[in-house]
Amino acid sequence: MPSALAVPVPARTRRTCIGCRRVAEPAELVRVARRPDGSIGVGRAEPGRGAWLCPDVSCFEMAVRRRAFGRALRIEIGADELASLHERLFQE
Repeated sequence: MPSALAVPVPARTRRTCIGCRRVAEPAELVRVARRPDGSIGVGRAEPGRGAWLCPDVSCFEMAVRRRAFGRALRIEIGADELASLHERLFQE
């Protein structure tokens, strides 16, 4: 019988990478968001519909191959936008 004083423990926030489908803490992933004006932004504070991605080139390539960005953000993403996003995420 559960105790009347038992306090429920809040579940930890977990997100799924759209490339490799690994579940991880948000601190381990990068957020890509479709802004209200339709442009693509990178960062946790970006407004709009978001998708989470491992900070790894192979995950980015897998997400592109699976067309996961378009599905997750509910928008058509062209090759030029994907190239620009790749540069922003992996600029060296």
